[in-house]
Amino acid sequence: MMIRNIHKAIIALLLIGLPSVSFAKRYDVTLPEVASCLKTAQPGDRIYIKDGQYKDMQLKWIGKGTEKSPITIEALNPGKVKVEGGSTLRIAGEWLSVSGLHFTDGYAPKGSVIEFRNGQELANHCRLTNCVIDKFNPSRRDQAYSYILLYGRHNRVDHCSLTGKLNLGVTLIVILNDERCLENHHRIDHNYFGERPVYGSNGAETMRVGTSQQAYSSSNTVIENNLFERCSGEVEVISIKSSDNIIRNNTLLECEGVVALRHGDRNTVNDNLFIGNGRRNTGGIRVVNAGHQIYDNVLVGLAGTRFFSALGVMDAVPNSLPNRYCQVVDVKMYRNTFVDCTNIEFGTGKDMERTLAPEKVSFTDNIIINKGLDQPYIAVDDVAGIQFKDNKVQLAKNYSAPGFTTEKVKAPQLPDDAAIRKDKGASWFKNQVAHPAANVHKEYNVSPGTNLSEVIHSAEPGGVIILAKGTYPIQRAMFIDKPLTIRAADAANKPLVRFNGDKPDNMVTIADGGKMVIENITFDGVLEPGKALAKAGISTAFDMIQPYTLIVDGCEFQNFGEGGFFAIKGTKATFAESVTIRNCLFRDLSGDAINYAAEKDDIGRYNADDMLIENCSFYRLLGLPINIYRGGSDESTAGPYITIRHCTFVDCCNKERGSVMRLIGPQVLTVENCNFDNSGRGGATIRLDEATWEKVRIANCNLWNSGRMMTTTSQAIQGKMYNFRPAYINAEAYDYTPVEGSELEKLSIGFKKKENSCHTILLLK
Repeated sequence: MMIRNIHKAIIALLLIGLPSVSFAKRYDVTLPEVASCLKTAQPGDRIYIKDGQYKDMQLKWIGKGTEKSPITIEALNPGKVKVEGGSTLRIAGEWLSVSGLHFTDGYAPKGSVIEFRNGQELANHCRLTNCVIDKFNPSRRDQAYSYILLYGRHNRVDHCSLTGKLNLGVTLIVILNDERCLENHHRIDHNYFGERPVYGSNGAETMRVGTSQQAYSSSNTVIENNLFERCSGEVEVISIKSSDNIIRNNTLLECEGVVALRHGDRNTVNDNLFIGNGRRNTGGIRVVNAGHQIYDNVLVGLAGTRFFSALGVMDAVPNSLPNRYCQVVDVKMYRNTFVDCTNIEFGTGKDMERTLAPEKVSFTDNIIINKGLDQPYIAVDDVAGIQFKDNKVQLAKNYSAPGFTTEKVKAPQLPDDAAIRKDKGASWFKNQVAHPAANVHKEYNVSPGTNLSEVIHSAEPGGVIILAKGTYPIQRAMFIDKPLTIRAADAANKPLVRFNGDKPDNMVTIADGGKMVIENITFDGVLEPGKALAKAGISTAFDMIQPYTLIVDGCEFQNFGEGGFFAIKGTKATFAESVTIRNCLFRDLSGDAINYAAEKDDIGRYNADDMLIENCSFYRLLGLPINIYRGGSDESTAGPYITIRHCTFVDCCNKERGSVMRLIGPQVLTVENCNFDNSGRGGATIRLDEATWEKVRIANCNLWNSGRMMTTTSQAIQGKMYNFRPAYINAEAYDYTPVEGSELEKLSIGFKKKENSCHTILLLK
């Protein structure tokens, strides 16, 4: 007995020295039940979420795991837990891992979609992996929020797919406005950042680390092994606004923008691959501030210039505040390879404010291959502060200068598409840019008396609605929310569309999903007795998230009798990828003919990216024939791109301080071969407010008894201006084609007779 008691005592003493043993639990729950599980969950516990479609979820998950035993929350079947509607997720605590969720077809009603915090409690050592946020947008594109906000320290976002973002706001932000977020050592890796179209203003970056207020604070964020595909919201795809970050081994594929070292010092950009495939505004790396290292990057087929250059080393503002442009100093750029890139630029942005050239900069052991260039770089400012050494070039001709030698060098072998995409994004999600479905082009023949709105509603996407000769009264707008073509059966006998609704409305409203071609239709705004006025011939819905395209060919707009009503109008917070207006007649209008000037906040926003207005006639307009506005001096976008040619203006906008064309802020503008006849007498034919960097060209125009051209710079007018009395073929019938043999005809100025051509087919981008 005594021996047995001794053994018991020894065992008891041994047990006292051992830690308590707990066994990990498994929970199988629905999504709303996760929060309750976390209240009792211990390190090592696993919470599995059952399949389902969960809507309007305000999820708040707080857990306390350990390094060796994190708490994991994961979809039982990755991708089968769909979070929709007005939903958000807040993650806080320590050593918490979340995986397999699919946020889709919803929006964030408050804040951002996912945040690494819950109230004042932050997340540390937490992980978001194998998740997808796709098409998670509000109804209006100007409602701002992010997909992910990273707070705290030592968090990781990996193998996630972030796609389909259309609204204002950065896709992923590293937050530094709390001392608990500095020197965070976050890791953002192996993610897929999917297509983001041009937004049309600042604030549409794909990723941002910090803000200008934290420029000189160390973030220590690592961004590596991610794929960015067609992330083109604005000029800064990745915006670094803090210090001591690493951007490495990422691929930027056809992104219309750059990795911008915007604020902060000592950032490293290395071993990244930039592939532009010649796409407009595809860029590489833009450099501001001090102490950076940029090396071993490969940049191929980048077509951007200036802020969108393959490499842009910027001029600075003397004695600059941190939130403006600080001098580039002590920056090393070495072993980078540039192949068929349009622009390598030193002194980018030099103007009256930015006058301080880079200093103590080295450009060493780089390779530049471009058979289309005579020189390896553009010097916008003095390059005395840049040391060029041991760079090899292969250009259109032999080039020799200090630091450069012509040598035969081999272009790098690029990885194939499969290799680029391997191990990027969620394993269960197909990561690729959207490709439009083939248009069916099914035809619908319509006669007067048919309800056009109903025909349009029932038509298949890509359908062609053909209108016979006659009058088509409409009671409400023809609502275009899919790709459609509307055309006359006979171009010589244009069908007439007239509004006779009881409440004001547009004749045509383009909504989300709308892509429209309209040919040889007459829109008549004459007010019918007892009916409301049409607000516009063609306009857009007020709540839109998707960009649209519009082609108007051979149409007439007449008799719009109120000053605030327009023939063609883009509304606030809507955005067109492209607008083409050709061979059209606008006459007897009290409002504007073409109005894309709804964004008036002067922060660089605009309503349409590419605009072509050609071979149109404008007669007897009180409003502006063409009114396009992009206010402010923000350089985050490269548009709009405006071309106006072969247009004729007769008796247009002669009121005091009026303008025939009001073109404020286009980044690229061409006006050529236009005829102004008795127009703009009280003000201007063309009113510009252009910046020095904007590419503006006005050439070969005729101004007869018309106002002057008002420009900010002296470089806008680049071609000869004339003052010939016009002679037209048949002005009484609104045919403003110059008489054959007249001076205008010889100079190819003004309206040109429309040539017979095939119908336009709507091509979806």
